[in-house]
Amino acid sequence: MRSTPDRQVADAREGLSGFRRRELTVFLLLAFAIPWLLWLLRLLTGVDLVAGGGMVGAGLATFVVVRWIRRPGNILRETAMAPLRPKGRLVRFCVIGLAAPLVLGFLAVAIGALAGVYPVDLAGFSGLREVYAPETAGQDGVPVGTILSALAVNLGLSVVMLPLFFCEEWAWRGFLLPRLRPLGLWTALLLGGLIWGLWHLPGYVGTGTGHRLIPFLVTAVLFNVLLGWLRLASGLIWPGVIAHAVNNTLITGFVNVLFATSDLEALNNPWTIGLSGWPGWLVMLAVIAVLAGSGAFRRAASREPVPARPTGRAGRLRRLLAGVLGVVLVAGLTGAAVEQSLAPTDPQRHTAPGRLVDLGTHRIHLRCLGSQGPTIVFASGWGDSATTWADLQDTLAASGRRSCAYDRAGYAWSSRPPSDQDVTTHAGDLAAVLSRAGEPGPFMLVGHSWGGHVARLFHARWPDSVAGMVLLDPADEHSTNDLATPATIQAKVWSAVAAVGLLRTGDWMVDPREPRLTRDNVPVVFGPATWEAAAAEMRAYDTSTRAVRELPRTAGAWNSLPLVVISARGDQQTLTHHRQIAALSTHGRHIVAPVADHYLHLAEPALVLHHIRHIGD
Repeated sequence: MRSTPDRQVADAREGLSGFRRRELTVFLLLAFAIPWLLWLLRLLTGVDLVAGGGMVGAGLATFVVVRWIRRPGNILRETAMAPLRPKGRLVRFCVIGLAAPLVLGFLAVAIGALAGVYPVDLAGFSGLREVYAPETAGQDGVPVGTILSALAVNLGLSVVMLPLFFCEEWAWRGFLLPRLRPLGLWTALLLGGLIWGLWHLPGYVGTGTGHRLIPFLVTAVLFNVLLGWLRLASGLIWPGVIAHAVNNTLITGFVNVLFATSDLEALNNPWTIGLSGWPGWLVMLAVIAVLAGSGAFRRAASREPVPARPTGRAGRLRRLLAGVLGVVLVAGLTGAAVEQSLAPTDPQRHTAPGRLVDLGTHRIHLRCLGSQGPTIVFASGWGDSATTWADLQDTLAASGRRSCAYDRAGYAWSSRPPSDQDVTTHAGDLAAVLSRAGEPGPFMLVGHSWGGHVARLFHARWPDSVAGMVLLDPADEHSTNDLATPATIQAKVWSAVAAVGLLRTGDWMVDPREPRLTRDNVPVVFGPATWEAAAAEMRAYDTSTRAVRELPRTAGAWNSLPLVVISARGDQQTLTHHRQIAALSTHGRHIVAPVADHYLHLAEPALVLHHIRHIGD
């Protein structure tokens, strides 16, 4: 059997095979499979062993590989459990592992407090009391006994759990990190952090904590870089075991709550609290920058030989791919962090241009201008906000005409409904909003695309409240629900784009013909909440279109209701459908616009305004 140095030299000569694909594959399969099996056990029996069992499983995966797959000459040395000498170096780095996370944690809390995202209570320490001594809630003064008790509890917990943290450090920094190093030091550190973070996924699925996954992944990547440095600089996993234990016990259970108020909602915000929120990310990034700038990473990496990087075209391609993926990952996580940090204050930066009407279970945003009736009511298409009508409303208001536009439930400034809504519910919401807002009917309804469904259902239920109707390229209720699939995909894509903050980079992703009101409020108008609501509408696609298909379809069924249907230039099937809608009224007119643009109110605003103004003529 080869000695350890001989094996390392051989690995270096083998280039890419220095990855030891087989051992990596077995390790990752075992490390990931065990927590998922425990997740399945929790799902079937309610017995939750995912966290602790997963940590033991990572250690078991390491043992299996180094004992039966890798078979090194010296397991202790190859997985960084030895040598323990010189003792001075070991003690020095263990002290760093103990003290550094605590210092970083307190700095993160301080930054959060200065930024106003960490709720501070230096008078009564109500957060600490709430967690460790609820019977003293409401008292003032420094609770020295409670502080010492909380410190002792978390110190004891960290000691008791050391074997579990050892299993993780042995797996991720002792075994995995050296096997990834042929990709390059920084690639190994970042990729290792992502793998480590994703390994925690079973702990989030089905627990109602999925919203915490993205900030946790950011934390895992950054913390892995620091633990990786500690591992390479010391040559051992033991300092990392201590740092890991401190982070999971003393920081989360003591530092984060020591100076806090009893605002549990703020203390549970995964994007802002302590070392695991954005203040902690700033602190860790600063430390990483200092270490990198001083050459500490380079010196630490030089302590251990590493297999050669892949060479040739395949090697360059892999490095390029790894670099691109790394940039995308960092940019995406950074954007997500910015989005989640800014989103809670969007209502202050992007105030609603209209008013919020309370319907009991949710609130609907309604923007009304002008004074002379009958009131024109705009119903937006799928994925569109009330602001898409802003220019038309401004023009109508300049001549005195009153108009109202609203955001359907979940869109823009409107709050989410208690459950998914179909088009019948949309029509009911519109009627309730107009009634509670004190808007007198009858109304002139203007519906674009999906909004045409809403307008038709509104007329069917409250015909006396409708004085006329203009439908702009209305949706076809006879289309198959195959349309729902691409629409849902589109909603999910745009939701992801919004979630990583791309829409905050400017209005470059929005149709330039949209009103200024839309473009000035992109983070709200086209934010994740809007696209979640749009996806929910598509989940009810079948129910919605069936409700519209059940409406009367015979010519003249709407009597002499003033009606104009304007079609974008398109296929004959759509035009035929629109002619049939126009024929529902004996005074119905069908007009084909000179453009093949579905967004007629943006492409031909003058044409739309002309027919809105003269619909009753």
